[in-house]
Amino acid sequence: MIEDFVKIAQQNPEILVFLSLAAGYAIGKIKVKGFGLGSTASVLIAAMVFGQISIEVPGILKSISFALFAFCIGYQVGPQFFGALRKEGLNYLWISLVVAFAGLITAVILGKILHFDPGTTAGLFAGSMTQSAAIGTAQGAVEHLKISEADKALLNGNIAIAYAITYIFGTVGVIFLFKILPNLMRINIKDEAEKLEKTMGGLSDTSKNPELFSWSKQVEIRAYKASNAMAVGKTVSDVEKLFFPARIAINRIKRGDSILEARQDMIVNSGDILVATGKHTGLVNAQDYIGHEIDVSTVVELIGESLEVCVLNPEIAGKTLEELARYKDGAHGVFLRKITRQGSELPILSGTVINKCDIIQLVGEKSDVDRVAKVIGYAEKPTSATDLIMVGMGCAIGTLIGLLVLPVAGIPITLGSAGGILFAGLVFGWLRSKRPTFGRIPEGGQWLLNDLGLNLFIACIGLASGRQALHALQASGLSVFLAGAVLAIIPIIIGLIFGRYLLKMNPVLLLGALTGARVIPAALNTLQDDAESNTPVIGFAAPFAFANVFLTVMGSVIINIM
Repeated sequence: MIEDFVKIAQQNPEILVFLSLAAGYAIGKIKVKGFGLGSTASVLIAAMVFGQISIEVPGILKSISFALFAFCIGYQVGPQFFGALRKEGLNYLWISLVVAFAGLITAVILGKILHFDPGTTAGLFAGSMTQSAAIGTAQGAVEHLKISEADKALLNGNIAIAYAITYIFGTVGVIFLFKILPNLMRINIKDEAEKLEKTMGGLSDTSKNPELFSWSKQVEIRAYKASNAMAVGKTVSDVEKLFFPARIAINRIKRGDSILEARQDMIVNSGDILVATGKHTGLVNAQDYIGHEIDVSTVVELIGESLEVCVLNPEIAGKTLEELARYKDGAHGVFLRKITRQGSELPILSGTVINKCDIIQLVGEKSDVDRVAKVIGYAEKPTSATDLIMVGMGCAIGTLIGLLVLPVAGIPITLGSAGGILFAGLVFGWLRSKRPTFGRIPEGGQWLLNDLGLNLFIACIGLASGRQALHALQASGLSVFLAGAVLAIIPIIIGLIFGRYLLKMNPVLLLGALTGARVIPAALNTLQDDAESNTPVIGFAAPFAFANVFLTVMGSVIINIM
């Protein structure tokens, strides 16, 4: 039975590829006290086990899967990468560079001391720094070495094995490190987050969202008959200001049999019926200011809309939420549900700065939401279609860029196909932020290209290196693991000292930046939980974009300098 399966698998290697993916994703879902291997490391381990069956996996499958992954990574971080290269993003750039080069130098020193070959050192770096993409650039660099095919296969196998050994501590150990770093810094991260929120416009422990905006997840529509002297004879703008610091918007006025669109300078007459939208806390006392409440359905039916908008307007980017609310009165009648940056939700505070390509989810009356969306940027209409023309052209152009070789001090320097495709993804992602009418890759498409592309590539590596894995583990497994633990910790400590004492960064933003520089969102989640705040996300996004580029190319650098 087993012999029959082995024979079938050798004749049809795609069976083991699919089994590696299925087993890896299943193992990746298992968590013990909140910690798990994740899909990538699990797929690699599963593939190494199946790799004990000697099979030949077509090399083009590995190349194509990694190309799709590399392009998508560049596409995702491109707008943030170029957008953060402004003066306000320089601190985050420096943190990313310091962590990346500290990791590079530490990996090379450990490799020399412990007599690791270039493949083991590159895998050590990729696993300890939890940057799976570095495997691709490292293997691309191996292909350019003037050595035998057998030696290339050995180096490629060692890359995968060292990655598998070090990835666990690179993830779990670093998450634990970020839990204790605030104590080592002698700070209370919850208190520091509250201080930061106050400087950014937060109000109290009971309300993280500023009542100045009353932009929230719960927006109601109600109607009131004007009879109170506080409202009658006043302009619509004056009536809305009665609810400060809460925020409401008067959308319509029913006067007699006519339904009028409320203008800011319109005078409210006795008997007018005012249709208002806003947060519950803003409307609950409206009867005291305006008059008794009536059934809004008997007055008018407003068509509401929830829309995600990508910030593109250069006049909007760089403004705080407080400034945005006052920008040409453009926010009137529209409420904010959430803001995300690099997939992480930002705190909604008056001092929160909006960056280019942030995604803002707006709710309100359809006409108001559509109006504000045009001012802010580009409305991301729901779609399942991916622009495969752009993906195909980007991967082709990137591959050609990767073929370029530039001699520097007699050393041939090349991005390789992985680096070239990553660069193409950065450019195409940035171009789409400039011209959002083309190149759409919806969230589901990004996940498929990113996650499946990477894990398919990893499965191919594991299947190819599985037979030599046991020997390598017995020969150097412990030393690789211990070296990986050192490498996982040192760049973070160096980055912490650099950011704290040279850049004088806020500790909450610094810790968030370090999780981004180490491309480890799980550690960011830990910080948010401990701080009971989303403020660490503000420091995370830009370094995450930078690090995805810097750490990826380090795989190629290590192979060439070891």
